[in-house]
Amino acid sequence: MSHSKVPKNSPLSDAPTLPTVALAVESVTVDYPGVRALDAVSIAFNRGEIHAIVGENGAGKSTLMKVLSGLVRPGGGTIRLDGVARIFARPLDAIRAGIAMVHQELNLVGALNVAENVMLGREPLTLAGLMIDRTAQRARAQHWLHMLGAELDIERACSDLSIADAQFVEIAKCLASNAQVLIFDEPTAVLGERDTKRLLALLQRLRDEGRVVIFISHHLDEVIAVADRVSVLRDGALMRTFTRSAQGVLVSEDGTRADEGTLAHAMVGRELGSMYPVKGVSNATIPAIEVTEFGAVGRSHGVSFAVRAGEIVGCAGLVGCGRTETAEAIIGLRQSSGSVRVAGLRVRLRSPRDAMKRGVAYVSEDRKGRGLHVTLSSITNMTLPSLSAYTRFGGRIDVRAEQSVATRWIDALSIRCAQPHAPISSLSGGNQQKFALARWLQTQPKVLIIDEPTRGVDVGAKAEIYRIIAQLASEGLAVILISSELPELIGLAHRVLVMHAGTMVGEVTREQLEQRGAEERIVRLASGLTAEFGETKEILA
Repeated sequence: MSHSKVPKNSPLSDAPTLPTVALAVESVTVDYPGVRALDAVSIAFNRGEIHAIVGENGAGKSTLMKVLSGLVRPGGGTIRLDGVARIFARPLDAIRAGIAMVHQELNLVGALNVAENVMLGREPLTLAGLMIDRTAQRARAQHWLHMLGAELDIERACSDLSIADAQFVEIAKCLASNAQVLIFDEPTAVLGERDTKRLLALLQRLRDEGRVVIFISHHLDEVIAVADRVSVLRDGALMRTFTRSAQGVLVSEDGTRADEGTLAHAMVGRELGSMYPVKGVSNATIPAIEVTEFGAVGRSHGVSFAVRAGEIVGCAGLVGCGRTETAEAIIGLRQSSGSVRVAGLRVRLRSPRDAMKRGVAYVSEDRKGRGLHVTLSSITNMTLPSLSAYTRFGGRIDVRAEQSVATRWIDALSIRCAQPHAPISSLSGGNQQKFALARWLQTQPKVLIIDEPTRGVDVGAKAEIYRIIAQLASEGLAVILISSELPELIGLAHRVLVMHAGTMVGEVTREQLEQRGAEERIVRLASGLTAEFGETKEILA
């Protein structure tokens, strides 16, 4: 069902009769070294529609969006805007044509504040035109953030923002361009449930204004809820398109109704079976890691827990509850209080290198900012944490040894990497995530803290990562799994610890995870309420 009718208050309402199709790609092809990223893809994007693009990592979604936003020039095919063939040689060409994109990887200037980032390139000037009108800049930035329902300090440096808040700044920057074609690449990946609902409502509002909204998401429930049209890519080719019918359901040309299972099968071309492996049992008696009255100074406090070898312990909580900060403090990235024991011995981990030497590894939630060096090759990224192991006399790097280890982990984690010596930024998000995991696994840790392991990862790659995590635990690795995905925590973890307002407020046992109402129990604890249903008493810190 198309929402192509333009409201009277829309900036498009005074325009002459316009074609339904605002943007189209016709037989667009893109080749990278050793791989065809897009294979003669043709898709039409209509005004007043949310058009979702889904597919596995590496299917070509991000490449297609880079073509539309001027970051990649196709080797063949045509882009049409309002029926006219266009060539976007650079992002500025696309922006001037009214196409704006919220990228999966954030592109903010950390040294600038929130207002400066939102209005970057569109700074209002004083009457003389010689200086930036700071008052107007702040007011306009506040306006776009208010549209998102985001309460942020506009004077705060973006380098100090959480990933979720930085995502809102990125979206506000896109809205400030007043573009008529808006591309959202995994916009909800770093958001909690409440913020996700707010953003999806915004997409619907933009659609109702008559704009083209292109929505890329691995969350198929979100796609089914809001998309008017869904196109499925696989291995660089368009497989099928589902359209919202008059009855409000998504159906393909052959009448197949879209649900999560149908979309997943179209994406991967195979049945996934059970997403979650069977949980094993840990027989270890001494904890692999134990923290007591621990906290990240200024962000968390009084956190105590223990994890045994072979155990997967989940950590749940709302955005800003202190999960990530506590993990960073454990490995020495933040100042901490309290004690840490590894294999029964009290240790003080002053840096990630100290942690690595003690057998504790941390995979960051921020893949681009902290997890990987995006300008370096895939091989270098993998071996960098333990580079000394590959350094020979005179400081020479044993390239053959590096290559051997990288190849082994590429095979073990089923990483799609045609050119291991190419920059890791050339890989899809899901394959980058596997490299982020492999670079710490090759250090042979005893304890793995993994933060949001499937953020921005497709359904097929998720199943693979779940299998990897379960296999690692079965081999004796102690895993601390921080995740905002409750089904992920319930499906993988032996038990789940819940944080609220910087402290640990409860634990959901294995038995409770297997019972109905497990998600509600976790949500209540994370919201600062008791876990008992029907009660509304707040937990006092």
